[in-house]
Amino acid sequence: MSNIILEKLQSILKQKQIHALIIPTSDPHKSEYIENYWKTREYLTGFLGSAGTAVITANHAGLWTDSRYFVQAETQMFQPFVLHKLKTRQPEYIDWLVDNLNYGDTVGIDTQLFSVSEIEYFENKFESKSISVIPIVDLFSDIWIERPELSKELIYIHDDKFTDLTRVQKIDKVRRYIKSNKIEQILISALDDIAWLLNLRGADIKYNPVFSSYVLINKDDTILFIDELKIELNVRVELNQDGIDFLPYSHIENYLKSNYNFANIEVDTNTINYRLIQAIHNNCIVKYESSIVGKMKSVKGEIEINHYKNAQIRDGLAMCNLLHWLDERIMTESVTEVEVAEMSEKFRSVQDNYIGLSFGVISAFQENAALPHYSFNTENPVYLKPKGLYLIDSGAQYLDGTTDITRTVALGEVSKEQKTDFTLVLKGHIRLATAKFPYGTKGFHLDTLSRLDLWSHGKDFGHGTGHGIGYFLNVHEGPQGFSQMHQGAASTVIEPGMFITNEPGFYLEGKYGIRIENVLVCIEDRSISSDNFLSFETVTYCPIDKNLIDIKLLTETEINWINSYHKQVYELISPLACSVVIDWLKEKTTPL
Repeated sequence: MSNIILEKLQSILKQKQIHALIIPTSDPHKSEYIENYWKTREYLTGFLGSAGTAVITANHAGLWTDSRYFVQAETQMFQPFVLHKLKTRQPEYIDWLVDNLNYGDTVGIDTQLFSVSEIEYFENKFESKSISVIPIVDLFSDIWIERPELSKELIYIHDDKFTDLTRVQKIDKVRRYIKSNKIEQILISALDDIAWLLNLRGADIKYNPVFSSYVLINKDDTILFIDELKIELNVRVELNQDGIDFLPYSHIENYLKSNYNFANIEVDTNTINYRLIQAIHNNCIVKYESSIVGKMKSVKGEIEINHYKNAQIRDGLAMCNLLHWLDERIMTESVTEVEVAEMSEKFRSVQDNYIGLSFGVISAFQENAALPHYSFNTENPVYLKPKGLYLIDSGAQYLDGTTDITRTVALGEVSKEQKTDFTLVLKGHIRLATAKFPYGTKGFHLDTLSRLDLWSHGKDFGHGTGHGIGYFLNVHEGPQGFSQMHQGAASTVIEPGMFITNEPGFYLEGKYGIRIENVLVCIEDRSISSDNFLSFETVTYCPIDKNLIDIKLLTETEINWINSYHKQVYELISPLACSVVIDWLKEKTTPL
């Protein structure tokens, strides 16, 4: 079937005199996770990973993805696709096209799936061979016969009791920004920004409580562009009362074309798609800025932080129930990676305010854990054994928070090397968790702290150390983050009220993987006689496996941190746990 679809696609390209087609993993909002309707790259290639780009020419079908997915891609890709292994975060398929296309050839792209900066980058790279970028419509409309429809899921109100600001207050803040920055209107295109701004949630994208829409705000009007079938009467009435008008989602392009009464419009550099930019009326000057709503959203207030801690306590209880269950089963019963993942969802689902998972569970035994984004096989599940390492990375969506936690645990006997590596990862985790730093510090300044102990042993890990996390929104949510890159999320200044994960790791290919992940909230530091310093508070509550710690490698300060953390975990979780889990928890949190 895949060969037939590919041949149809290549035939269309030939008819249109297009020499190459780029198919990203994207939607019109540049979302990380996308609706099934937009999964054209997955449909064409067979590769199910969440990141990758396909490039089709007359005689080549290539898939570019990063090291997280090399094994998965090789397993899942349809023939005759060829895997191209990305070495960097740059779109290396563009260099491949420059090398393999002829002078004056054309490259087709669906411009609603690319940002302005992406297309500018393409055009600059192609200039040396006079290769043209040609805007095309969605070619899959005709060849994807059973294509899923766009979601019609209803939107719903996220109760004001969970938030620091009402939607009216948030919109007023945006209007003050508009006035102070001498712009006339702002177009909001990121789905999590829109959900946060309007205190609404939806279910268009799996794991992410967002809904496909745009919002345009000027000094007088707030217009929500959305499929009106998604709005029940009570929601419509409440939004109208708060001054929000509605237009169909599909009208955004025509609205921008006819929007000639304004001198300028501000758009989000990272999430506005190129087709909409092309639609903006020539009379209107476009101003590119990172989303002001995203910046507002990233700093949580006192109400949200307190609610979030409560969500994390319940999530910690679910994790303790899970790890106790696993300890009980592993010595006497057969347990698979799939079963543990299912149980992690089951234990969370009974918690108050639970809505669903925040991402697909990573449940990985031994060598499988060496793949940071491993996907377990439900048809041929891997059985856990009472030895070695097991890693579970999981999280949930609650009305009062989004969680993301990774624990690596010993299922029985482990090697000295495994304990050493785990302890080095833990030391890096503690370095970052206990960091004190001045206002103005950025994520890349702090990332090194998590790597120093691994580096001292000639070891490292290939992913960023942490990502921003939403408040009943996306599990990966900027603009903040920790990584070695001096751009993107890691170039954002860390501010009080920001949530960010702390997840260093180590991966020994073919043998085992280790990751320890907690969520941090940035706070003003009161332990230093200076008003200019910040620090972190850990707000994830679940024991770290003492059986994997080589205490000889720890400093007294690190031992005190672990003991203090475990004391807090016991105090917060034990009042909610059943008696057998309390006994288990007491043993897991006794001082080193």
